[in-house]
Amino acid sequence: MRTTLDRLGDFGARPVDCVELHRQDDPRLLRYVDLIRGGSSPMVDTVIENKAQALLYVVDVARLSGLADSARYIAELRRKLAMRGDPAWLGVLRLGRLDIYATDLRPVPDSKPVSFFADQADALGVLARLAYGENLAQPSELLLRSVLFGLMTDASQELKEMGMSTSESIALTGRALFFRYLIGRGIIKQHHLSAISPSAQSLEMCFASEDCLVETNAWLDQTFNGDLLKLPTQNYREYFRYLFLQLGQGLSRPLEAILGLDMPRAPGASQRSLNWGDLDFDHLPIGLLSETYEELMCRFDAETRHDTSVYYTPAHIAEYMVDEAFHRHPAGAAARVLDPACGAGVFLVASFRKLAELYFAETGRRPERAALRHILNEQLVGFDINAHARMLAALALYLTALELDPDPAPVEELTFSKLEGKVLIDVADPDADPCSIRPMAGSMGDHVSAQYRSAFDLVIGNPPWTSLKPAYAAIDRTFTKRCRAIAAQRGLLDLYRTYKNPDQVTDLPFIWGAMDWARPGGRIALALAGRWLFKMSPAGFSARSAIFRALSITGILNGASVRQTRVWPNVDQPFCLLFADNQVPQAGDQFVLVSPDDQPGLSEKGRMRIDASDAVPIALDLVTKQAALIKTLYRGSVLDAAIVQRIHERAKTSLGEYWNHEHGLLRGQGYQVAKRTDDDSFLEGYPTLGARYERHPFVVQTDTLTPYQPGGLQWPRSPEIYRAPLVLVREGYKSDRNQGRALLSLSNIAYSESYYGFSAANHPDGEFLAKYLLVLMHSQLFEYWALMTSAKFGVERESLQLRDIDSFPFVAPECFNASCREQIDRCAVALLDRQPDWAELDQTVAAIYGLGHYDRETIGDTLATRSPFPAIKQFASSPVSQHCAEQFRARLAEELSSVLAASGYQVHVQQLAGDSRLPWKFIAVCLGQCTLPEALPPTWIKHADDLAVSRITVVDAHQPLIVIGLLDQRRYWTHTQTRLLASDILWAHGALLEERAKR
Repeated sequence: MRTTLDRLGDFGARPVDCVELHRQDDPRLLRYVDLIRGGSSPMVDTVIENKAQALLYVVDVARLSGLADSARYIAELRRKLAMRGDPAWLGVLRLGRLDIYATDLRPVPDSKPVSFFADQADALGVLARLAYGENLAQPSELLLRSVLFGLMTDASQELKEMGMSTSESIALTGRALFFRYLIGRGIIKQHHLSAISPSAQSLEMCFASEDCLVETNAWLDQTFNGDLLKLPTQNYREYFRYLFLQLGQGLSRPLEAILGLDMPRAPGASQRSLNWGDLDFDHLPIGLLSETYEELMCRFDAETRHDTSVYYTPAHIAEYMVDEAFHRHPAGAAARVLDPACGAGVFLVASFRKLAELYFAETGRRPERAALRHILNEQLVGFDINAHARMLAALALYLTALELDPDPAPVEELTFSKLEGKVLIDVADPDADPCSIRPMAGSMGDHVSAQYRSAFDLVIGNPPWTSLKPAYAAIDRTFTKRCRAIAAQRGLLDLYRTYKNPDQVTDLPFIWGAMDWARPGGRIALALAGRWLFKMSPAGFSARSAIFRALSITGILNGASVRQTRVWPNVDQPFCLLFADNQVPQAGDQFVLVSPDDQPGLSEKGRMRIDASDAVPIALDLVTKQAALIKTLYRGSVLDAAIVQRIHERAKTSLGEYWNHEHGLLRGQGYQVAKRTDDDSFLEGYPTLGARYERHPFVVQTDTLTPYQPGGLQWPRSPEIYRAPLVLVREGYKSDRNQGRALLSLSNIAYSESYYGFSAANHPDGEFLAKYLLVLMHSQLFEYWALMTSAKFGVERESLQLRDIDSFPFVAPECFNASCREQIDRCAVALLDRQPDWAELDQTVAAIYGLGHYDRETIGDTLATRSPFPAIKQFASSPVSQHCAEQFRARLAEELSSVLAASGYQVHVQQLAGDSRLPWKFIAVCLGQCTLPEALPPTWIKHADDLAVSRITVVDAHQPLIVIGLLDQRRYWTHTQTRLLASDILWAHGALLEERAKR
């Protein structure tokens, strides 16, 4: 008889991804405790995961037999599963069929599923299509996170508008949430009411009046003790009497609403598609509550958020980091964990759950209350300067302890130990005003106890990101001093003498702090602003190199491509996740760089595709020698890194170094108006070039411009940068070079900060030099160089900095022969005539830099699929055309034959027929007389390392045959990718194919 897993395998489910909820020996059950309690039968039969996140909840059709209204049962199941907050689906497994429903906070009972049949060709791809973000059923437009945040904002804002402080608003709403959870979880029931609040008519009315509030809050303190969201006083009779006198009976309204008694303040006010009463707290994820509360705290004080750089961490990112950090961690379930900037406790909650899961795995039994409380009280520590945040962290940890508790009864025995001062540590500076949150040394200060040094198996968290303002320079000096001391402890005495915290950033010092807090050989995992990876300034490169010398970094997830998406909502700047072992690197140590692409189907669900196939191993010492290496491998490949090095070697100097006074050359950004304080009379009468000039894409036609009228400028710049001949490079870089990226002017001209000007007025060969620069600025090679090396272009903006142009390797024209000069002149004239021959121009520039056909091919492919422009991003993720796939097949056969044919083997490459809706397209490669398959082997899914890989390799067990599946996106089907694939096939499978072909 076929098992459930066998039947799910018909639809592409891998047994390793399946969590069977009726089994009692799988530690992953702790991820779904809300689905397995409250009865003998779990709410669903199986959960299929992807990257440890729920992807598909599955119920067997047998569960529906005998139900009078199975449609209503399925609708209610969809609603409850949607309360878990993950972008997952519901599947009903029938005989030979799988029905897919969207989970929905407000489902329609008669919704029809999308059905897939086991005997049809598209069955095996169902799970893979879901993993890639495809909506196989119409998803709900209601997002739990948005609903919850809106409700919490309304409740807290209503209290604040009455005149309550942020602290009181947080404490009261938090206590109401805690009480609501106790009700939803079934920890308190109606028979407890007389002990909780004799004045209340029901549990839901325990916050409904002055007497009820007094009694209920006293009961909460007595029963749970600990740090349960302290109010200004414990004399609740006096406190609530005062509040009701000052604020009136309306005080109870938002608190009653949280307990499920939703009543609008006025007709039409605060009416949402869902109210508090619609939420099922038995399934609401604690991590999401923490994340939402943390964002709410930030919204209440936006200025503090900016100055102290508070950015809440999405729960799914915290869970991913915790999962990665604990992978094969030698300390296992005994690990001690520190979050040095814990906020509302998102990382502490995720670590708590993971430690409980590891306890289950190591002991073979689910942790009971004593084990859970030991983890909470002895293995977790969180630092924070914000008392409000620590209160919320305590609340989240208490709720997690109750959620994981297999039998939270009787309620009188659930008392918690106090967390403040032992688990949650106030690290505010000694002289800090507790009522004012401002930047301070905090966790990095000398006042933090030495007992926390070398004390943790894992240091994990999301430290502050924003640079300090000049007023806080003393804090920056403290950061530098602390970093230097830690460098000295690691034997890096040159860094002890020279290290300086770059650009007054607040996150990098925490990397150094983590080295001090973690045990030798312990793990470090930090979410950081991503800019430090790409900084090209001497200070930025020096600071990055110092960290790579001091710490054995093992992996970096670069989130630059998924910024401004739901992966990390409300964060515009690039971010990265750093993973490391706490030791000084050894010779040959490498780390892995992973840069997920923005895939709308996933990112709109708050997820990203993390693919080991796309991971790039990098030697740590190379990062300390090549400033642009990480940027190059983010936007390109190892082939691009080699080209960048050759360009460096070809040119003896950079454009900025060449374009100087000694050569009669000047450069600079155009004038800035602002305060109009400085003399600008030297520009009088010059034609004035506006930022939106479009008369000609490549040359300034001065007869159409108005003369400059002096009026004062804040930054007029040097008069010499406005003298012709000059080239004006647009700051705003245009995606289509036909629209012009730089302008030649043969007349003196006034131009603003929208242009970077390069004047050759005092050079003996100035006009040719200006034309040469115009050609360079319009070449693929210059765009490619900026994409590979710029700290900003291709990271967080589509514009250039003067540094990007200055750093371009410049082959001096003095070494050109007559033929080369003639080619440059011809290309420049074509631009001025508005008839550019781009192929000739690119070939001319490539020849100057000694680049051959394969180099130009790589450059073209990289620009066509990796540039930051919206049209390029859309093209790169678009499906592969049949023509493109055939070109790829033919080129792959050519590349493989160039090596294997020398041994006498004939290579055959063929596209395979398959379901066009699969995320991959497949090709088969064989040698000699082997017969190529006509269709995709039915066992292909078993060879996928996971459901999110970009490449699947199926090696035939007997024949000289392999089948390759490549993600059906143009970025994976370029000529350059063909060469890389051929190289990988030859390296990994070439010898095996040849051996089998001999038989």
